[in-house]
Amino acid sequence: MEQKNLLSKGIDVLETLKEGSNFMTFNELQKKMNIPRTTLYRILKTLINRNLVIYENNKYKLGYGFLSFTKKILSEISLREISSPYLKRICEKTEETVELIIPDGDAILYIDKVESPQSIKLVAQTGSRYKTLHASAPGKILLTYDENIFKNFMRRKKLEKITKKTITEKEKLKKEIEKIRKRGWAYDIGEARIDVTRIACPIFNYDGKLIGIIGIAGPSYRLNRKKIKNFGEMLKNMCNEISKKIGYKKGGER
Repeated sequence: MEQKNLLSKGIDVLETLKEGSNFMTFNELQKKMNIPRTTLYRILKTLINRNLVIYENNKYKLGYGFLSFTKKILSEISLREISSPYLKRICEKTEETVELIIPDGDAILYIDKVESPQSIKLVAQTGSRYKTLHASAPGKILLTYDENIFKNFMRRKKLEKITKKTITEKEKLKKEIEKIRKRGWAYDIGEARIDVTRIACPIFNYDGKLIGIIGIAGPSYRLNRKKIKNFGEMLKNMCNEISKKIGYKKGGER
């Protein structure tokens, strides 16, 4: 309960600093908040250590640590807004479900979708998060274009078998990653879900960092090898356009 109260009081401190003008002294903060001096000191010390509060010349103000939060939120909003018309266009061209996915630590997170107009289709669930990166086309994109994620993933003792088609050998996965890097898009046929085929392509920001993935998903009986190749190349072109709009300079050279 004490930790809960401290967290609440910590948020109150940040709110008070946000509403204040420039810097505030310890006494000004304590007077405005009316909490014990020792409690306020402990809270401020923690917030300073986390770079959420700056302490200079015996005064306090909001720190720059908040920028990392706002940058991520703004990036996600910008990505979704820019990608939205492309998701619709891709769905119109393929008549399959199209998904917008972002890297989320060591996993992929589905944040937007346009569902196929066909009666038999893949129903995408926004908010879904998956760590089985080796089994799906979007997951393979993350492994291909994030070296740290790839290294950490390969430290696993074994690769989980989800279907009989899932890649479970590390050497085979490495070769698959090399192929994806060369062609610029990934696919899987029933590796993550039986009778479901996925195609995926990366989106990069201004400094070449992977910030998003667009995936096409549908029943395997409709997505044959010819369609996989055609849709993969089309998807790469669309994602290159999005990357360029976000500021990536080499989008067309992948």
